[in-house]
Amino acid sequence: MIKKNPKEWEECLPHVEFAYNRAVHSTTELCPFEVVYGFKPITPLDLLPLPIHERVNMEASKRADYVKKIHEKTKELIEKKGKSNAARMNKKRKEMLFKPGDLVWVHFRKDRFPKLRKSKLKPRGDGPYKVLAKINDNAYSIDLPEDEFGVSNSFNVADLTPYDGEDLGASGYQEETSIARGEEQLDMKTDVKMAVKLDMELDMKISHGRAREEREACARGEEEVVSSNPVDRPRPPAGLARPIAANRTTTDETSRPMDSKIRKPKRMKMFGLGK
Repeated sequence: MIKKNPKEWEECLPHVEFAYNRAVHSTTELCPFEVVYGFKPITPLDLLPLPIHERVNMEASKRADYVKKIHEKTKELIEKKGKSNAARMNKKRKEMLFKPGDLVWVHFRKDRFPKLRKSKLKPRGDGPYKVLAKINDNAYSIDLPEDEFGVSNSFNVADLTPYDGEDLGASGYQEETSIARGEEQLDMKTDVKMAVKLDMELDMKISHGRAREEREACARGEEEVVSSNPVDRPRPPAGLARPIAANRTTTDETSRPMDSKIRKPKRMKMFGLGK
């Protein structure tokens, strides 16, 4: 309807309203206009000349009776539809009933306990509290100190949870809060691990200049450790030779391992520096 003129949508509202009021509703099986006025709204097609036998003029009394019958039928259909919807919605719902003297947990709603629900880390409920009286199947009076909370002691059954005697004081709402805290800590640990991993990857990607600086810094650190702690690495006296390893004990110069001979690099021979 508004595809051609999207900016003039407000001019289409009367037509949309007329179409809605003339459409048959699934609950009343009548259009809203007929429920209120007792007849269907007139359309341009109804203004065409009709045959004489179809021209009916109802009197005012008959029209009033007809409207009353429509209202009665509409009321019955609405009640019937409401019962069917309630039966469908309550099919999997477990009825919760309490008796005076039972212990229950009380759920703190934000609109009713704004001071107690300022932070998401605060408990969502408290208890146990004793049930004083049953107002109806959906409302109970709870032994809640009014001077402490400043609210009425009447609560809906949706805000009450049975108290288990084995519970040591951690309500379901507090458990949910602790679970949420654990998830937050888990997310923080994951973020830290990812940051460390990223840092390690960045450290691995270094240039030759940075690698040379790292090696020189390590060498300077080792020299400082040796000079500051001479007891840890004692040096042999000046008159003594370095001890020979057990797997290389030899007295003959020719039997010395090949890897211990001092060889001049090939690069020196290439430039004529070697003999």
